[in-house]
Amino acid sequence: VLRDKSGIESRANELQNLLTEQSLHYSTLETRLATLQFNQALSLATPQLIELGRPSLKVPSIVEDAHFVCVRAIDRAAGTRSERALFSVGHWVTEVWGVEPGGGGMTGDSVKGVYQALTEGIGCTGESPVEQGNQHNTGQAAPSKPENAFAAALLEAVDDGDDYSKATDHTRTGTSSAPASGGISSSLWGTLDGGSKAHRLQTRIDAEMCCLNGIVASENSCKALSELFADLVDEQLEGDQDNNDAKKTSMLVFAKEELASHARSYHNLLKERVRALVSDLCGADDLFDCDGKLCLQNLRLFVENEVYNLNAASFRSMEDEERLDAEIIAPIRQCQIFEEIGRDKCDGVVVLQMAEVMSLKSSEIILSVLLSSETPKEFNDWGALLLSKQVRLLQNTFSSLVLGSGDNDEVCNTSAILAQFNRANQAISILQLEKPSDWLMFAYDDTNLTADEIEKLMSLRVDFSEEAIATVCSQISAN
Repeated sequence: VLRDKSGIESRANELQNLLTEQSLHYSTLETRLATLQFNQALSLATPQLIELGRPSLKVPSIVEDAHFVCVRAIDRAAGTRSERALFSVGHWVTEVWGVEPGGGGMTGDSVKGVYQALTEGIGCTGESPVEQGNQHNTGQAAPSKPENAFAAALLEAVDDGDDYSKATDHTRTGTSSAPASGGISSSLWGTLDGGSKAHRLQTRIDAEMCCLNGIVASENSCKALSELFADLVDEQLEGDQDNNDAKKTSMLVFAKEELASHARSYHNLLKERVRALVSDLCGADDLFDCDGKLCLQNLRLFVENEVYNLNAASFRSMEDEERLDAEIIAPIRQCQIFEEIGRDKCDGVVVLQMAEVMSLKSSEIILSVLLSSETPKEFNDWGALLLSKQVRLLQNTFSSLVLGSGDNDEVCNTSAILAQFNRANQAISILQLEKPSDWLMFAYDDTNLTADEIEKLMSLRVDFSEEAIATVCSQISAN
C-alpha cells in the first residue's frame, strides 16, 4: 500500500511538473502570437470607418485591431484554466495599452503600444506604414502571408530567434515614417510633403481628428478590457469559494486596475490634444498681441473695443442680435473646428471636449479683459446686462454644438459647457449688483473669484464708491 501511494505521489508530481512546463510553453507561444498579430496590425494601420452611414468619422485601425487581439488572447488563456497563462497574457495586455514608450520586456522592443502609436500619428493618415514603405521599394516582392498564424508563431518560438528578429526589424522599418517625438500637433507639418499650404493644413486636421477619435476608442477599449478582467476575478472567486486565496487573483486584479488607470491616461491625452488643436485653430493661449484672424482672437478684440457704459437708447442698438451674431458668433461658427465638426469627423466625446475647451478659453478671455489694468472698462447697469447677453450667446453656441453631436446623455451634457463659464458668470453677477454690499448676501457658496478680483470688478462700476467697495472687500477678506 505504501509503495502504491508513493508511486501515485510520484506520478502526480510528474504530471504537475509537466503541467507547469506546458503552461510556460503555452504562455510564451500565446504572447509571441499576440505580439506578431499586433505588429502586423501596426504595420497595416490606416483610418477606418467607425459607423456605417458616417463616411467622414474615422479611427485608426490599430485601436480596434489591438482590442480584438487582446480579447482573443484573454479568451484563449482563460480557456486553458492555467493561472500562469492568464497572468502572462494579462501582463502583455497591460503593456500593449500602457503609456510607457516601447512596450519593453515581454512584448519586445518592436511593439510600440497603442498609446505611443497614437501620439506618433500611426494609422491616422490615408496610407499604412507598409504602403508608404512600398512606395520607395516597388521592386521588392511582398512577403507571402502565412496561412496559419499560430503555426507560424510556433515555428518562430522553436527557432533560434534570428528570423523573428528580422521580422520585428522589418516592422520597425515599416513604421519608421512616423515622427519620433513631438506628438500629432507638432509633427505632421514636418511629415507632409508637397501640395498647397491649405491642402497640408487640411491633411493635418484630418489626421488629428482621426487621432482624437482613436484616443476615445482606446479609452473605451481599456475600460472594456478592465471589466473583462473583473469578470475573470469574479469567476475565480466563485469557483474557489472554499479556498479563497487572494494570491490567485492578485495578477488579474492588477491587470484590471492597470487598464482602468490607462483609460484615465487616454482621457488626459485627449484633453491635452484638444487644447493644442483649439489653440492652433482658434487662438493660442497668449492672445494679447493678436490680429483677430482667429475666432478667439476676434472675441478678445471685440470685448476690448466694446462700450459698456450705456444709456437705454444705446443699449437697444448694442444688443441687436444681428449685430452680436455677426461680430461674435459668426466668426466662431465659421472657424475650422466648427466646420470639421459639421462634416461629422469627430466622435461625440471629442466634440464635447472641444466645446469645453473653447468655452473655458472664451470665459478666460472675457475675464482677462475685465481685469486688465492697461485699458480698464467702465460699466453701468445697462452695460452689465449687455455683457450678460453676450455670454449667454456664447453658451448657447457651444451648447448647440454639443447637442448636435450625439444621442446619449454623457455626450449631450451641456452642464459641462455651462460650468466653464462659472467665473465669467460670477463676474457678471458682481457687475449687475445694485450696490457692493449686496454681494455679501448673494455671494456664491463656491466663489471662484479671489478678493482682489472681486474688488477689481466692483471698481469697474462707475456708480460704485471706493469706500463702499473697500468696506465689502475687507469683510470678504476677514471671512
